[in-house]
Amino acid sequence: MKNKFLTPTLSLFISIAALAQKNEIKYAQSQFNNGNLQEALTVLKASEYLIVNAKDDDKSEFYNLKAKVLTNLADKNIETVKNLSLAVSVYQELITEEVASGNLKYAVQAKASIKDIKNNLSNSAYEDVKNNKHLDGANKMYHLYLMDKKDTLNLFNSASYFMIAKEYDLALKSYKELKALNYSGKGISYYGINKKSKIEEEFSSPKERDLNIKAGLHEKPRNFISPSKKTEIYKNIAFIYSEKDDLNTAEDYYKMIIDFDPQCIDAYTNLAYLYLDKKKKLVDEMSVLGTSPKDMKIYDELKIKKDQVLKNAVSYLEKGNRINPKDTDVTKLLLNLYRALDLTTEYNALKARI
Repeated sequence: MKNKFLTPTLSLFISIAALAQKNEIKYAQSQFNNGNLQEALTVLKASEYLIVNAKDDDKSEFYNLKAKVLTNLADKNIETVKNLSLAVSVYQELITEEVASGNLKYAVQAKASIKDIKNNLSNSAYEDVKNNKHLDGANKMYHLYLMDKKDTLNLFNSASYFMIAKEYDLALKSYKELKALNYSGKGISYYGINKKSKIEEEFSSPKERDLNIKAGLHEKPRNFISPSKKTEIYKNIAFIYSEKDDLNTAEDYYKMIIDFDPQCIDAYTNLAYLYLDKKKKLVDEMSVLGTSPKDMKIYDELKIKKDQVLKNAVSYLEKGNRINPKDTDVTKLLLNLYRALDLTTEYNALKARI
């Protein structure tokens, strides 16, 4: 007997829920029309759980309205980047739902809106960078990456701008994501001048650039064969760890660079400077020791470590010097270390080659 009432009861519940959903959308629409954007968003968020069983038309109306509310909030400079990112996510949900149902009511419009949001946010990011607002530009680039994770160029740009802004934790997060993706950036880069900002911008594909040129947004296209950015990524990761005083991890990354780019002189010189930092720490430890037998034993052990650290620094500088004998900074530092270690023969030989 119980089962006989199950289906009608369930149908009644779904009908009531659908009616409630429709009424909520109408109310939210009226609030949106009256400019009460926050109230409209609050209503839509509160009724979101009802959308699962809603009719296809109601789902389309719900997602379309929510995306418009979020976009309008962004237009009023209310959490602009966050709300634009959310709007793109909602438009993407709308497209997914409409493609699945075959009821393409707003899908084409949603795709156009996503493109406009991305273009506007990208232009805004480049404008920020032009005005030395690197942190703002970096945040926008990172959110552009989150909107479309296939466009890893935005992730690289976000890391670079975070780096310039000295937001090292945020830069490290982006660089580690690039490392996990095995991003190199090697290949052909596609550029065009933004007609509005007059800034040359990079595109992820020639198709994207051509579309922007046809739309009258960009001009003066050019191509550039980009070298790998892998060395730059690893160097910046190593630098950040150095700034965090994590010298061992920084050392690991510089050694990784040497593995895949053995001609990178910066990796050798930076390793040498790391070892000199380690030497300073050892000297500081030695300076506070007393003259007791126990302290003297520790002193001797630290001195052995210090000398080995200096020898390691010399070894990397010698490799750097062989790659580029004309690098005066490397030569000067190497001469100083030879003198400190009483390596007279090596000192005189290098001095003679200058």
